[in-house]
Amino acid sequence: MAHVESHRTTLSNGLRVVVCPDHGSPNVTVDVMYHVGSFDERAHRTGLAHLFEHLMFDNTTTGVDKQYDTLCTKAGGSNNAYTTYDYTNYYINLPAHQAELGFWLEAERMKGFMITDHALETQRSVVIEEINQNVNNTPYGRWRFAQQAAAFDVRSSYSWEIYGSTEHVASVSMDDARDFFDRYYAPKNAVLCVAGDITPEQAYLYAERHFGGISSRREEVARNGFDESWKLRGGHVVQTDAVTIPAVFISFHIPGDRLMAPQAGEVLATLLGSGRTSALYRSMVVDQRIASSVGAYLDRRDHATLLTLYAFATTPVIEPAALAASMLTTAVECSPTEASTMAAANKLATSTAMELQKNSGVADAVAWHTIFKDDPAYVNTLVDRYRSVTTESVDTLLRTYVVSENSVRVDVVPE
Repeated sequence: MAHVESHRTTLSNGLRVVVCPDHGSPNVTVDVMYHVGSFDERAHRTGLAHLFEHLMFDNTTTGVDKQYDTLCTKAGGSNNAYTTYDYTNYYINLPAHQAELGFWLEAERMKGFMITDHALETQRSVVIEEINQNVNNTPYGRWRFAQQAAAFDVRSSYSWEIYGSTEHVASVSMDDARDFFDRYYAPKNAVLCVAGDITPEQAYLYAERHFGGISSRREEVARNGFDESWKLRGGHVVQTDAVTIPAVFISFHIPGDRLMAPQAGEVLATLLGSGRTSALYRSMVVDQRIASSVGAYLDRRDHATLLTLYAFATTPVIEPAALAASMLTTAVECSPTEASTMAAANKLATSTAMELQKNSGVADAVAWHTIFKDDPAYVNTLVDRYRSVTTESVDTLLRTYVVSENSVRVDVVPE
């Protein structure tokens, strides 16, 4: 894998700027990652971080609606954004000669709160429709809401899903939005990462020109706390839905990113539920023929990660209890070998290396590691970290955390 070159500076307002020059193609990604997600919300105002992701496309000092998308498209670029539990990311891909446009557009978002009543009303409706379409009116769409509530105490802001409550989103006021902006959309709570065909000197010039005059606003960024005692175990939720066959989701608590590197957990998830060679597929789909679809994935978070296994029954008569028992037995009896561990690790290492061949992948990964590890160069260790995962480390993770008393279970059954 090619080495990711990175250069770092910090503006006087606290904005961290990281430049990753790569002159292989005449393109640039301008990425701004804010250290705010649904974890930073309040229990009575969930969904605000995701709503804000939508609102920020209308947050321009010119007051022109949809300015961001219009100017980006005219310049031959593309853009997007996404919200997680712990951070929100915005990025724009542009031809290299249009790079300064990306700096200006992202700075427009950060300069000040310019949301209009019309924009707030419109985006509240858009987000509510998105929740209805992707969650409430989609088969098996609501199980994650049940999972969060079963896995975390109500005192934890991991106890609700990123989308949040439609009622809460509908009631967000202009004062709520303005306070959220002032609290979290400040330079010192963000990282600007630029990757592609640009020199550090040129990027620093653009960064200072467009971001340097933005007020640092609040001195400190308020953070919600997390306590290990807020992890709940042993919960079992049965959720009815407009589905034809049952499905079961079992999640296990493992340490979050700040306490444990995720590579061994991702290898374990791959061994358990990724592809036709995985333990769950061989056992439940091929041998027992009780599941039509199975899988496993690592739901990474800063404070508390969940390893989730799932299975969809082959027929309506198969009971969720049978699916759950088979999943647990298969997981417990899984025996990682040197060969299977190496294959899973190489698969993940290759995927990571491919992502780091793209400007957008570099910018995203470097911004994340700057925020959460204060180390832009950490990305150069990722591939080796996967390939260094040992059979013993995966087996220890499996035996320590993948046990029924450390799990929560959600059954989705036909209405």
